[in-house]
Amino acid sequence: MLKNHKGLVTMNITVHRGTHQIGGSAIEISTESTRIMLDFGNELSLDEKYIPINLDIDGVTKGKPDCDGIVISHYHMDHLGRLTSALSEIPLYMGELSKEIALIGAEYQDRGLYLRLLGANTFRGGDVFSIGDIRIRPLVIDHSAADSYMFVIEAEGKRVLYTGDFRMHGLRSHIVEKLVKTYIGEVDVLITEGTLVSRGVNDGISEAAVLEDIYSYIQDGKYVFVICSSTNIDRIMGIWQNMPTDKVLICDAYQKRILDTVVNNVYYESSLYRRHDSPLVLDKGKYPKYYMDNGFVCLVRATENHISHIKEFPKDDVRIIYSMWTGYIEENLALKALLETYPTYICHASGHVSKDDLIKFIELVNPDVIIPVHTDNPERLEALVPNRNVYIVNDNEPFII
Repeated sequence: MLKNHKGLVTMNITVHRGTHQIGGSAIEISTESTRIMLDFGNELSLDEKYIPINLDIDGVTKGKPDCDGIVISHYHMDHLGRLTSALSEIPLYMGELSKEIALIGAEYQDRGLYLRLLGANTFRGGDVFSIGDIRIRPLVIDHSAADSYMFVIEAEGKRVLYTGDFRMHGLRSHIVEKLVKTYIGEVDVLITEGTLVSRGVNDGISEAAVLEDIYSYIQDGKYVFVICSSTNIDRIMGIWQNMPTDKVLICDAYQKRILDTVVNNVYYESSLYRRHDSPLVLDKGKYPKYYMDNGFVCLVRATENHISHIKEFPKDDVRIIYSMWTGYIEENLALKALLETYPTYICHASGHVSKDDLIKFIELVNPDVIIPVHTDNPERLEALVPNRNVYIVNDNEPFII
């Protein structure tokens, strides 16, 4: 039985990974009778030869199963990529739309993960569910992944808020303050991501500003190629919804499948995700004469095949929009050469909360204790909010409330 120094039954928090690194998230919440994990992700690395290190947790990855559920905040691999190392008997929970998107990527890239995700239980934003004596309210928030969630967790008379990855400068940023006032309120412990705290930048560029810049740049080119993540749904849907009337949007079958899944399966009201036509799919062969004459916008990825495809078009007619984290460029020599050779516009809004917005968010939820995760420099949060009780923990170090 977990008890504090006064002998009272408590809730226990253990960050198994993510206290001093970005990605690889794995957070345990436990009571006397129930044990759950929040996220179960891969470590992040730009090295193609890097081999992720498995999480090593008794009752979760080895030994007799002793975990009542793994709850996933969103479909990015640094939050669910290690699920294949978890014991198969442990139930999995994730957002309804998030599961559908995750299955597409896993089907192409990781058969084992695909099979694990198939059996996942699903939830919707706002609908409370319980695992043992732990009560969980998932809340849809704004991130570069669609259907991302925060979790309000209640047990033993305590309230914990786990932010997952979130931001307050996206197209749905207005919902955050409403969620706090309606569903969250004040909490005992805030477990918050601190990605941009780590990077020492205050990336406050809004998603709306990025989309406005992209729209302007699209007007300047005949053949416009947008390099962005296939699952950055808000970015892609924002481009799609604001296409010039004289251009068509082109993508491959993989991208189309993701977009169709979002449009057909989103369960909450969102004008951004409503679209009745579909992008043209052109996996191979020549483009129709109309598109060659009038131009197009094509969604591509930073792969060798897509880079070679771009080079088939006259350089003077090509415009490239690079809309991802710039840190990827230095690790991809072919991409770097392409961007240095062709007319390129780089514009990107982070999927993570800025330092200024994180301070505002902390004031809104007014936690007794803050535990920073998803950051390689949690000490910087102490400097940002010097009057708050920021608790710096190490991996596998229990925190009892």
